[in-house]
Amino acid sequence: MLVELADRFLAGFTFMDWMVLLMASIVGALVMTRWSQLTAIALIAYGADLAFRFAGLFLSAGDVPMNFAAGLAMARLDDHGLAAALRPFLFFALIAFLFGLRRRYGNR
Repeated sequence: MLVELADRFLAGFTFMDWMVLLMASIVGALVMTRWSQLTAIALIAYGADLAFRFAGLFLSAGDVPMNFAAGLAMARLDDHGLAAALRPFLFFALIAFLFGLRRRYGNR
């Protein structure tokens, strides 16, 4: 059961999704100065991730009417619900981890 759950979760991510998640988390952890900023930084990174994914899906629709392309992009964002639901928590955890590493080893 756990293996099937992990497979369904990992199927919701492409290589570009992992790269955006990693790069946004690194930038977020570098921008943070205090632990109290973690929630705001994670939400900003998640918002940027959604904007980039929507823009990519919208632009990849090709030569179709704009309302159809926007509907198609929104439908594609709904694919893989488990990965979509856990994405903000991944940003939160990864930014917290990277910020903790920076605080611990950054002044050496």
